[in-house]
Amino acid sequence: MTFVPMVPVAVIVLLVVAYAVLLWLGARWIRHGGAEPGAWRRWWRRGALAALVPVILAGPSVELKEKVPVSSIEVYLVVDRTGSMAAQDWDGGKGTRLDGVRADLTAIRDAYADARFSVIALDSTAARELPLTSDVEALTTWIANLTPEISSRSSGSSVDRALPLVTQILSDAKEHRPGGSRILYVLSDGESTEDGATPGTINPSWSTVAGYIQGGAVLGYGTKEGGTMRQNTGTGATDAPLIQDPSGKDAVSVPDTQALSALASALGVTYIQRTGTNDEPTSKFTDLNVEGKTTEEDRTRRSSRYVVWPLGVVAAGLLIWEVGSLGRADVAARRLVSRSSLTPTQTGGRR
Repeated sequence: MTFVPMVPVAVIVLLVVAYAVLLWLGARWIRHGGAEPGAWRRWWRRGALAALVPVILAGPSVELKEKVPVSSIEVYLVVDRTGSMAAQDWDGGKGTRLDGVRADLTAIRDAYADARFSVIALDSTAARELPLTSDVEALTTWIANLTPEISSRSSGSSVDRALPLVTQILSDAKEHRPGGSRILYVLSDGESTEDGATPGTINPSWSTVAGYIQGGAVLGYGTKEGGTMRQNTGTGATDAPLIQDPSGKDAVSVPDTQALSALASALGVTYIQRTGTNDEPTSKFTDLNVEGKTTEEDRTRRSSRYVVWPLGVVAAGLLIWEVGSLGRADVAARRLVSRSSLTPTQTGGRR
């Protein structure tokens, strides 16, 4: 049993406090005001009704398991989020390269809605941030929260940093799920700024990865003119200072298209450069000739239907009881008023 509030939690808290105060005042009046018989019964009835309202508004729900179709296709996403991916040369300068990455990741997600996904994030290190899963909502959340690395922690960039981890993950996948179809997407600007890196080149060992996959694409980001980058301080500020180069000028990141092309050749996949302006449709890299078998698996999800009807039945019973009690009290009051308004003659007294 879980709770999904129907209204803000603050509203529920205020209701609880208000009900508690009113019930306390009512109990105090009954104790010291000489209330009529039956007052405590009404107090308990109204107290129970008051307690039910916040519980209902708290939105009790249950987690259900549903059968969902799952393809044997496994999509592995290597996402570069180094500082250069914050370059502001996407869509004519209206966005950053990561804005383009988010859009393309969403297109990939939608194209393989029944597949399993895994995300390998690349910054100062390479890390598997989303294990292989059929939970599309988890991927959607990851995409929405994608940001460049914290600038103060940056130690240069190189797509080769992901090679050992990618090789291990894909080789294990082939060993444990030999019947699966594996697709690899690398989303990067290809820029290498770590010490000792040679522009335009990649580690030749990327060619070994080609034996583990059945398709994919290398998606490059950035324009030939390049773009400036704002620092990521971790505060979410959109007006952070621009990153400076060693000379103190605004640093400009230019994508290494030669390295990206070499990477695609080593993997045996398509290379497509993305700028956000006059790009080819996403179907160019999502419509791949990769076959997979579809099975069904149990997936636990939070139900969107609230389980409040039992509480509603109890509340309805209390309300009916309350209305009946008020009706009887009204009838009794009318009789009392009627009797008090009769003259002695009408009541059979002396004339």
